[in-house]
Amino acid sequence: MEDFWKRAKSFAEEAAKKSQTLTDSSKFADLVSETTKRSKEFAAEASKKADQIKIAALKQADQIKSFSDIIPPQLSSSLSIPNFSDLQNLGVTDDLRAFVKGLTSSTFQNFPIKPDEAEASDVTTTASNVRKDLNEFQEKHATLVLTTVKEISRLRYELCPRVMKERHFWKIYFTLVNTHVAP
Repeated sequence: MEDFWKRAKSFAEEAAKKSQTLTDSSKFADLVSETTKRSKEFAAEASKKADQIKIAALKQADQIKSFSDIIPPQLSSSLSIPNFSDLQNLGVTDDLRAFVKGLTSSTFQNFPIKPDEAEASDVTTTASNVRKDLNEFQEKHATLVLTTVKEISRLRYELCPRVMKERHFWKIYFTLVNTHVAP
């Protein structure tokens, strides 16, 4: 690419020198014609290089996207990719994922469970930012659901802590999925 710019610069310098020495109109017309022709060649070459760069960038973006679909950034350092038996053992089935994808913020906001008044604000969280006030099964289940169902992760981000406390969110979630999950 650098070679291309050096050639274009030297061509422009050469054209500038020739234009200063021109006195004959026929020589000037030849210079304009040559300049036009070479400018078109440079433009075509630049366009070709730009297309090559674009294709390479799109390929790299697709590779990056495919990696980010597998593991969310906040979990990439702490979790391995869940295997099928882990998902099944923790109740994260296709049926559950389909059900969870249908949950909305209004489902949580209008759910008839009152939030706990005396919530501990100093409860620690795991690497995936799931509260430690859940039991071990719930914590693992919640982590797997957050990594495999983007919709619930977005919903949790939308609701917690702006609309409801984390504890209240998970209390409603586990009440809703109770029939889908058997610990």
